[in-house]
Amino acid sequence: MSQAQLAGEELTKGFISQLESGSVRPSIRSLQLIASRLGKSLDYFLGDEPLSLQKRLEFLDLAAQAALERSDWTELRRIGDEALRLDLHPEQRASFLRWCAQASVGSGDNEAAFELADEALRLVDRASAPAVHAGTLLVKGIAYGNIGQIFASSEAFEAALDTLDAHEILDVRLRSRVLVNLATTYRRLNRTAKAIQYYESALALANRHSDMRNVARSLTGIAVSLYDSGELDGAIANYRRALELFRRIEDQRFEQLVLLSLATLHTHQDKLDEAEAFARACRDRATAAGDTRFTAIADTELARVALARGDAKTALPLAQDAERHLGEAGDVYQQAGARRLVGAALHALGDHAGSDAAYDGAIELARGIEMFPSVSEYASEYAQKLRERGDYERAFQYLELARKNAGHAPSLL
Repeated sequence: MSQAQLAGEELTKGFISQLESGSVRPSIRSLQLIASRLGKSLDYFLGDEPLSLQKRLEFLDLAAQAALERSDWTELRRIGDEALRLDLHPEQRASFLRWCAQASVGSGDNEAAFELADEALRLVDRASAPAVHAGTLLVKGIAYGNIGQIFASSEAFEAALDTLDAHEILDVRLRSRVLVNLATTYRRLNRTAKAIQYYESALALANRHSDMRNVARSLTGIAVSLYDSGELDGAIANYRRALELFRRIEDQRFEQLVLLSLATLHTHQDKLDEAEAFARACRDRATAAGDTRFTAIADTELARVALARGDAKTALPLAQDAERHLGEAGDVYQQAGARRLVGAALHALGDHAGSDAAYDGAIELARGIEMFPSVSEYASEYAQKLRERGDYERAFQYLELARKNAGHAPSLL
């Protein structure tokens, strides 16, 4: 690694040279940046050097932020646990409980995340520690979204944004994350105009502060919202811009998300070769990273492509494996979508009893997490299958179910 590469955008080559010659002493922040690029912890450089409690907490907080940016949930939890063993006042303790909750969300333990976040919120309120309060609400919102409680998720994100606004908190990364997550929640509730509004706010904020990661995330959100409103060319253009940025900043998790979304868009445009290429690229990256959940989501898209080609024999095992892995991962939202594809494949293969069970299962999963637009979509599709079989009475029943759930979602406060 050259001195310029080690310096990156935040430091300078001259500073690295002076540091190597021993003529300057780095700040904790500078050392954290260097440690992150070298794949080491600060402890590796500091060793047993005594630090005051405040310096130690500053170091641990910076290390936690760096672990969050790397999505290193094991390291983030280790840092949080180390801090919580120290003699902390309530605000400090709440701050590190928030990091532990974030680590739990990242590793898929949403129940632990709720417990840690609630403990943090009992220690501080929006008046005493607004940034910690907002950050903790953000974590709760993500956890609610992970278990399909979309309305509770939106309320947590709205409360976090209200806290940031009321106390004029200038933490750009925190505000960007709240805006992007809130926009995504509105998109899942089919409130496209509201979603685009928040995505554009996040994009403007990230652009002003040259925060390329959140620029890319905002572009992704705008692309999805444009897709939802039928503007496919605009959606693809924004996705391509986002993908280029994610590759530049080496954000693999969001690169996977963009690849998957590009696959979905091309499937809907009936560009199946391109869709398969994007889905396979997403699957390859997820498999290399050991991300079984995202591998399963990519398999779901590959099954969708196979069905669009009329190849139900290929689609069925892909969808069945994806549905099983997503169930094990606790991703009910994606599991329901995979089970729906199982139903479509079994119908195409003539197994009507299996198809009935799969569609009913998908509808019940979506209903269980109150994803009423999905209930409506699955019921409508199933009604079409029943009509193809000549079962008009049940087809009518499922069309009624689709109609009722299409307008079921209550408006948000």
